[in-house]
Amino acid sequence: MTPAQEKYRKSLIKKIQVNKRNVFYDEDERREFMQSRFGAESLKDMSIDQLNLFLDFCLRKVNDIPMLHTVEGKALITQAQVEKIRTVWKEKAKDKSEKALLVFASRVSGHRLERLEDLLKGKATKVIVALERMV
Repeated sequence: MTPAQEKYRKSLIKKIQVNKRNVFYDEDERREFMQSRFGAESLKDMSIDQLNLFLDFCLRKVNDIPMLHTVEGKALITQAQVEKIRTVWKEKAKDKSEKALLVFASRVSGHRLERLEDLLKGKATKVIVALERMV
């Protein structure tokens, strides 16, 4: 990498560090997101193109970044779990909207969700249990 590229890369990392709080509640959530989207544990492990895409996400220029890598040891929600969550939600919730479901699932899982499909399998189980306990 040339000195100019390295300087640009460092400036991208600084911008991400400043703007990451617009999107992520904590460091664990950011690291999990980076691992699932880029397969990287740290910003230093990412390429310039990946850093640009991640910065656009932090600045809300793009809504989401597609899942590029599965998180090792952490499976994503299954289609059966998605259907179960939506079915129980429609039966028990007062506000049956998708937005309200995402707010509920985010609160239970501890992670901000843009889509239900971004939920990890273990967290989905927590959401199902919480839904079934609803009165």
